[in-house]
Amino acid sequence: MNCRLVFFAARKTSFCERALQKSFSELDLELVKTCFATDSEQLGVELTDAFKKLNVVFVVGGLGFDDEKGIKSIISRALCETPVNDCKKLKNEYGDDGYVIRAANQLLVLLPDEPAQIEEIMHGPLKKYIKANSVMQQY
Repeated sequence: MNCRLVFFAARKTSFCERALQKSFSELDLELVKTCFATDSEQLGVELTDAFKKLNVVFVVGGLGFDDEKGIKSIISRALCETPVNDCKKLKNEYGDDGYVIRAANQLLVLLPDEPAQIEEIMHGPLKKYIKANSVMQQY
């Protein structure tokens, strides 16, 4: 399954991408494009473009902000009129939690911008979520 990676207000991007690549093969995912967004408008453009072509998109960064510029707030506003089938917090005992949002046949995964935390979430909560819900088989 092909997926896209969007960095949003992220640090250590090359390290984060390497951490994700390690996990993608285990989840039968292949990264086809990486892009960057520096504000909510650009993030919206990147996500819209990604979901026109792919069903799985990862966003790394922006979880540490709790104001209107934080990724949780932006995604919440963007999805206010979209029927969401599932939204789960991906617990991370080492830092910011991740999130997985499923709407119809599309999956959006929000991850912190720390490589060790990405690996923790990918190998633990996200892997369990995908297996428990047979998510990748639906795509």
